[in-house]
Amino acid sequence: DTDLRLASTGAMRRLMATNPSEFDPRKFFGATVTAMRDICIARYEAFGTAGNASKIKPISLEGMF
Repeated sequence: DTDLRLASTGAMRRLMATNPSEFDPRKFFGATVTAMRDICIARYEAFGTAGNASKIKPISLEGMF
């Protein structure tokens, strides 16, 4: 979670520093989502879990208790 917060904050700060006249918050959030996605992909690949989504079996809420 902390890595994602840092990526999000860093992306927003970069965009604000390079485009100080930008006012559309959608552009800020787009940059933060991209930065967080890149962190997640890097972690999935680093820990060998990339490409394994089809192996995950959903568990119902009732099945969790």
